[in-house]
Amino acid sequence: MKHLNACLLLLVIVMASSFNTASSEVNSSKKGINAGAAFAGFDFFRTHRQGKDGITATWGYNGGSVTGYIVERTYEDATDPYASWETVAIVAHTGARSYKVTNTNVTPGFISYRVRVMNGNTEVAVSPVSTEHIVAH
Repeated sequence: MKHLNACLLLLVIVMASSFNTASSEVNSSKKGINAGAAFAGFDFFRTHRQGKDGITATWGYNGGSVTGYIVERTYEDATDPYASWETVAIVAHTGARSYKVTNTNVTPGFISYRVRVMNGNTEVAVSPVSTEHIVAH
């Protein structure tokens, strides 16, 4: 039983890391984003479970002229360029070292998050994608 649990854990880790790798290709190929600068300026971006039905996203950005951040999520394949991303929060840039948003009442499944960095109406950068798995409430 322990061996089976260890194998399942390893499989989940490999699958989660493949989301991050593939998503960088998708984000860097988006129209209007410089392929070499897709993650430029991000000190970090991470998500973690918050209770039974919440996920908190935390990030730091030091990439220059910014007016705000748009936190987005998808229940679809994050590597799919046609995946539908919905806005979770819009956060104004205050000059802080890090920012945090908690998304509550999420439904079970794999949920991927990203942060779009904005300067006015122009997208400056996109964070790497971070995926969490909610099994059940």
